[in-house]
Amino acid sequence: MLTRRTVLISLAVLVAGLALAAQEATLSGPISGFVFDSGSRSVRAIMGLPGAAYLGDPLLADLEWASVAPNGAVALAVKDGRWYAVRGLAAGANWTELGSSLPAPEKAAWSPDASAAVVASGGGLRFFRNLPEGPVASATAELPGPVTALALEASGECAVVAVKAEAAGGVYLACPDTPARLLAAGDPSALALARGGRDLFVADRSGRILEIQDFRDAARVMPFAEMPGPGWDPVGLAVSPDQRYLWVAHGSEKRVDGFELESRALTGQLGVEGEPSMLEPLAIKSVFLLRSTGRAGEPLLVLEAGGQPAVYFVPAGRGE
Repeated sequence: MLTRRTVLISLAVLVAGLALAAQEATLSGPISGFVFDSGSRSVRAIMGLPGAAYLGDPLLADLEWASVAPNGAVALAVKDGRWYAVRGLAAGANWTELGSSLPAPEKAAWSPDASAAVVASGGGLRFFRNLPEGPVASATAELPGPVTALALEASGECAVVAVKAEAAGGVYLACPDTPARLLAAGDPSALALARGGRDLFVADRSGRILEIQDFRDAARVMPFAEMPGPGWDPVGLAVSPDQRYLWVAHGSEKRVDGFELESRALTGQLGVEGEPSMLEPLAIKSVFLLRSTGRAGEPLLVLEAGGQPAVYFVPAGRGE
C-alpha cells in the first residue's frame, strides 16, 4: 500500500477542495489548508492539491504566533503581544481581541467544527469557546509538567495532554477548574483521537503505541503496537478519515509508519526527504501537515494519506 509514490486524487477530494475555495472569495482554485509560516510571520493558504501545491501570499501578517483551525474557518493569533480570534481569513478578516495578559503560546488543538480550541501556555491550558460567533477566552487548567502533545474533545470541554515530567509524565485528561486526571503513565510524545473522539491513541518514546478506549469515562488502557524495528522518534499521530489506518510520523528517523487499526499490523513505511515535526490535519481530510516552515522560503511537508499515500514538498511560492 505504501510503496508507490504517486497519488490518485479522488473526485471527492477535489470537490472538497473546490468547496473550500468557493468559501474564500479572494482565493482561486482548490486549497489544501492554511498554516502559520513562522519564517514570514504570516498565515498563508496551501494553494492546490499535494503534488501541485504551493504557499500563497500572506493573509494575516506581522504575527508572533498563530494556529489555524483545520477547516480554515478561524485562527488564533498573537500580534503585538495581544491575542485575537480571526475569522474570514481571506475575505476581509474579522479580528476579535481576546486579551493581552495570556502567556506565550506553545501548542494548540481544535475541535473538529472549529467552535473551540485549547492552547498550552505558561504551564497550563487556556480554553477558547464560541469561536465562529462570539470568541471568548474562557477557563484554564493546570498541568504537572511541559506539554509534548495536545488534543481537544469534540465538545471542546476537556483536553487530552501528553506531559513530559520525570515523576509525573504521562497522558492526562484536563478539564477546566479541576485537577488533571492521569490516564496512563509514561513518556508520551504524540496523540490522536479516534472513533468519533471516544478513543485515544498514544505514541510513547519507550517504543510503544497505546490505545485508551472510552478515555473520558472507563479509560481502558491496552497495547496497540510495539516499535517496528530500529528507530522510533514519534512526533505526530493521525487516524485516517475512514478510521482504518493509524499514521505515525517520526522526526529524526524521517519516516511515516502506517498501521491498520483492525489488525494492528504495520502495513508499510514511507521515507521522508526532510524531518517531520508534527502530523496535523488540514482542510482536505486526507491531507496532513508534517512540517511547517521555520525559515523564510523553506518548503512545507505534507502527507497525502488517501489512495496511494505519499509525502510531498510544498514550496513557499508558485515559482519556488
